[in-house]
Amino acid sequence: MRVGHRLWLAGLFFLMSGFSLAQGVRSLGMAGLVLPGPGAAYLNPAYAAYPAGVYGSEAGFQLPLGLLGILLRPESNPIPILRNPQSLSDPSNPFDFLSFYDQLTHINSLLINPASSTAFVNPNTGYPEIQIIVEAGRIQVTDYQGRPLNLDLGLGRTIGVASSVALTPAPLFRIPLLQEGSLYLELGPYAGGFGLALSPNSALRQALAAGSLQPNTEYAVTLNASGLSGVGLSFGYATRLPELPIPELGRVRLYTGGRGEGFYGLSYLESNLSVGLQTDAQGQIDPNQPPVYRGSIFYTYPGNGNGFGLRADLGVVAEARGVTVGLGIRNLLGFARWSGTELVWNGSSSPTSAQAERSSFGFVPAFFLNAATKVPLEMGQLTLGGDLGYETRLYGRIGGEYALGPGRFRAGLGFDDGFRIGLGAGVTGPGFSLDAALTTHRAPLVGHTVFGIAMSLGLNF
Repeated sequence: MRVGHRLWLAGLFFLMSGFSLAQGVRSLGMAGLVLPGPGAAYLNPAYAAYPAGVYGSEAGFQLPLGLLGILLRPESNPIPILRNPQSLSDPSNPFDFLSFYDQLTHINSLLINPASSTAFVNPNTGYPEIQIIVEAGRIQVTDYQGRPLNLDLGLGRTIGVASSVALTPAPLFRIPLLQEGSLYLELGPYAGGFGLALSPNSALRQALAAGSLQPNTEYAVTLNASGLSGVGLSFGYATRLPELPIPELGRVRLYTGGRGEGFYGLSYLESNLSVGLQTDAQGQIDPNQPPVYRGSIFYTYPGNGNGFGLRADLGVVAEARGVTVGLGIRNLLGFARWSGTELVWNGSSSPTSAQAERSSFGFVPAFFLNAATKVPLEMGQLTLGGDLGYETRLYGRIGGEYALGPGRFRAGLGFDDGFRIGLGAGVTGPGFSLDAALTTHRAPLVGHTVFGIAMSLGLNF
């Protein structure tokens, strides 16, 4: 009971860590593009000294339109379930946890086609049905209609101490403690690093492609998951350097910055668990044999352990001939240590439980490069930009904004955990601003593209 209770708490944290710092509506209208400015200081500490508003900024309060999606869409609304939990066993119940989860973790966008598990639901019974066929030396994983399923499922990006050392997510909000010229000190809670990936091992992948099994081989599906939360304290320095004359570019304005962050970790989850079956010498699987469990789950929550660490970030920004280019390197050097509980499976269904640690020290950098320019036109002005980053995997966006009088029109393309597009528009007037964007993201688990609508409203007095 005690172990189950701990896993329940870890699972609750795992769900909550799906919330991440929302991108602004202006950025979403350009597929998530990050333009130069102080708002990008987390990715490049040199931007803390860069003038605000050169390329505009996010304006207004982002409206939580996702609440409408939760309350107005039966498959996303949990209120009837909370009132009557037994209704979950009713096949006609429209509630779909995957739709609820997708909308809940994108609370600032009204999702048009949220992720849905209906692809796995047999309409004759109302229940999800996944068929695993193991017979005559062959294996198949299909839906209720016999269509093969893609077992490479996931959402977010899985990270861990070994892959990111001391790299913490962006703070949910920042509390400035000190600002003296180019020096600053700030405190901020964070929650993120959330990822979930389900994939077949190499033997199962080959068997699904060939439709046949090999003798004395273990066929397994592996679950990788991660998430963390805590509080970070950042001390930084950013300043503008003397202009540098370069014959080909003219006078180049330079900015540089560095940041050190110490963190105290509250919760952590890291899973690498596989479940499989073993073939005999004839390449057959006894359907009555128990599954083979291998791997581990390591977790921490308040009262069960903690974490702490340090890291160093550096950045530089150059501006010449109306073009701004910035390069930030986070986690130039980092250390992290987490203590908690580790559950280990060595072939049986019952794990061993013990206190354990995860720690790492070294150079595991995350790079962020972005550039932008403003192009004056006969009517209006065009802002163009692009960014490219690497943080356990590569991502990038290109986009632009056309300003004509009070109107703003935006578009962008990108790749970040799947292909992304962005379309947006805004208007500014005396004392107010209104922005809207068409958003996209990859659906959790099922993988299709989900579209949504985001809006923000700004008031100036």
